[in-house]
Amino acid sequence: MDTRAEDLHWQDHRSDAPTTTDKSSDSKAQSSRQASEPSSGTGSLEGRKTPRPDDGSLESIKLLGTQVACATYASALERIKALALEQRPSAVCPSNTHILGEARHNPAFAQILDRFDLVLPDGMPVVWALNFRGAGLKDRVYGPYFMRHALRSTPRPWRHFFFGDSEACLSELRHVLLQLQPDIEIVGMLSPPFRPFTEADEASFADTINRADPDFVWVALPGVRMEQWIMDNQARYRRGVFLAVGDAFSLLSGRRSFAPAWMQRTGLTWAYRLSKEPLRLGPRYLQYNLTFVLYWLWDVLRWRGGGKARPSAQG
Repeated sequence: MDTRAEDLHWQDHRSDAPTTTDKSSDSKAQSSRQASEPSSGTGSLEGRKTPRPDDGSLESIKLLGTQVACATYASALERIKALALEQRPSAVCPSNTHILGEARHNPAFAQILDRFDLVLPDGMPVVWALNFRGAGLKDRVYGPYFMRHALRSTPRPWRHFFFGDSEACLSELRHVLLQLQPDIEIVGMLSPPFRPFTEADEASFADTINRADPDFVWVALPGVRMEQWIMDNQARYRRGVFLAVGDAFSLLSGRRSFAPAWMQRTGLTWAYRLSKEPLRLGPRYLQYNLTFVLYWLWDVLRWRGGGKARPSAQG
């Protein structure tokens, strides 16, 4: 099962990443456009609530206590574009077994995750757990691939800011992104200090990002610190979709390698990563993968015994 790296080194790539679509008619200047959402490809599910009318919400299922959207790459892209048109900051988190297990185990982190506008199924084990409840998903929405898909599909006038990792990584990432989407509008890149952030740091970050006025702020910080940073600082920002993409910068820049496609499809990304860093990742995988499996089995037994979770709308 996939877990998010907790230091400033990240990893994972697949040859069958989602294809792109022409966004020449997607100008954000069409602010009067309804935030409508195409079908996410989910199946019917007893007790599922209808999304709030006309707000573009995606259906979701509660998994280990967290509402996870029944999303595809396409539906997630349309949702974040709708969020970007709103005059407020919003937040999106692709969540794997590590994130969901941590939220179930840690009530304080669960409260942070509950405040996100959209929680996406980042790992295949998460997809399998959702499908057990009737989601009907065929693939995960893996953070690095979703970032690549979104960037390829949002040329000018959509505006992008990149926050996290090292100056060298950001420089390499810029080169890759200009090849990926020559008409991309990168309005800023910021490598924060590799230490706890001070109030002065936070004020400086907010000033820089607010001045850049991005539609999307791609965030790559270590571990659950990333989600906490996004939520702790929402009030500092005027607008923009903050996306917690973890190791995506290192992966897309080519600094780290993706797992082979067959390992990703079969939910074995964790095994590939473990083979690269066994001493660092072994204990954490044992803890969080086991936590996810045990909590999920417990919830399944309770659900089948009558204590069904109640799916609802998210985003």
